Amino acid sequence: MATTPKNRDRRVQRTQHLLKQAFVEVLTEKGFPAISIQDVTDRANVNRATFYAHFPDKYALLEALISEKIQQTLSETLPPVSQWDRNTLHLFIRIVLECYDGRDRSLHRPEEIMPQLEPATFERAAHEGVVKFLLAWLNQQGNICPQVPLETIAHMMSWAILGAATQRWQMSTTISSEEMANAVVLVMMEGIKQLTLSGSASD
Repeated sequence: MATTPKNRDRRVQRTQHLLKQAFVEVLTEKGFPAISIQDVTDRANVNRATFYAHFPDKYALLEALISEKIQQTLSETLPPVSQWDRNTLHLFIRIVLECYDGRDRSLHRPEEIMPQLEPATFERAAHEGVVKFLLAWLNQQGNICPQVPLETIAHMMSWAILGAATQRWQMSTTISSEEMANAVVLVMMEGIKQLTLSGSASD
């Protein structure tokens, strides 16, 4: 009997779940630098060809896990998509900022011994997770600007948030996630033009 697309998708999801679960187990035992593809495939009870059919290397698997965890954290913390407003956007941004704070601790999961991630590695994975979540939200909203594709909006919002997160991470002075979220919301909601007009009015 031929495999249907639906059954094929389920099989892919099941295999990826096995690989991710095996990766986390081995990660806890050995640490990221010592993990080999063979370690993961042995634990998942699949062959190396199966691994490479889903991930090009262990770094891609790590990034997939980070992206997935960010989406999971957002889904578990935020109210239903239909209720999003300015306050929810603020909460969304603050969650991402705090996930970024926890990047060396596997998003606040100390039991999983994660490597000291390079900023670019975390940013790629975080960006993917944030964009996927934003697209799901935008697709359920009405009155979205028709001149700009939803994917473009999601990417712009994601990089704005992650750019603020990077700046906050690198700053020598401490600024809370609450304060930074306030700043990002202001720019997103009011826009550069409005901020410029406000600045001119105060001169």
